[in-house]
Amino acid sequence: MKGKNRIETMKKLTFVGLLGLLLLQLPAMAQEKTRFNYAIKDTDTLYMDHYKPVGKSNGISVMFIHGGAFEGGHPDNQKPMADGLCKLGYRVFVISYRLYLKGVGFGCNTTTPEKLKAVRLAVEDAADATKYLYANARELGIDTTKLVLAGSSAGAETALQLLFNPYEKKDKARYEFFGRQKFAASMIFAGAVLDMNTVKEDKWTPMLLMHGTKDQLVPYGTAAHRFCTANDAGWLMMFGAKTIYEKAQEMNKPCILYTYEGKGHEISGKMFSEFAKMDEFMKSAVAGTMNGQQSVVIPAQ
Repeated sequence: MKGKNRIETMKKLTFVGLLGLLLLQLPAMAQEKTRFNYAIKDTDTLYMDHYKPVGKSNGISVMFIHGGAFEGGHPDNQKPMADGLCKLGYRVFVISYRLYLKGVGFGCNTTTPEKLKAVRLAVEDAADATKYLYANARELGIDTTKLVLAGSSAGAETALQLLFNPYEKKDKARYEFFGRQKFAASMIFAGAVLDMNTVKEDKWTPMLLMHGTKDQLVPYGTAAHRFCTANDAGWLMMFGAKTIYEKAQEMNKPCILYTYEGKGHEISGKMFSEFAKMDEFMKSAVAGTMNGQQSVVIPAQ
């Protein structure tokens, strides 16, 4: 019986030891976010989720704007992206913003002025979130010379309009900050610009573009958003990744375009899987070693 008791005791000790090791590994396996408010606008309390690097930080921070057609989407849904980048040493901030078209939609029946207002409000919020990060950079562990802007779908459109801002002349107090401060780089997943006249050399930042050639919502080249007709109330021209890349070539600005042949708007979710491409881009952009333009075509499977 003594021998049997000794074996049982050893089994219990082994189990306790394994459980202890598992508990020690939990922080590395499950990244916990910190949520805090950055602005209150009317009835909207705007916040951002802060994900810290797992292990050694590489010093680069990312501000990410989620998609959802300016009517939906949520920062919580971006956790897989944040977790993936944090494991590579990045610090990630996912912002919320006003969803002006919630319950309405961004379709062809929504009038163009209403669509433009939805974009404008989102850009205002992204600008205020950026200024919050700068103002609190030390406490949040941000090197402001290594802050990258990123967005998906509606969030990508918001990011592009923040970079190439069509609203700044009428709202100088809000946007004059961006004449002094620039993002280190930008990552755009299935986004488009409202006005190519705003895409100027002094506004450019090293850019990664990912887009599908058959995107049915946000044009890969130049076309109406959602391919609405000119007779539709919501007809709105937009300029996607291909057109932006051609402008980068014209200005000889650093840009890499990943074109996914035959793919649709699902490419807006590539930030959940293309970690190696994002990592290589951001590190080279921040280091200042990214030069010229590169076009990479991913053939249809």
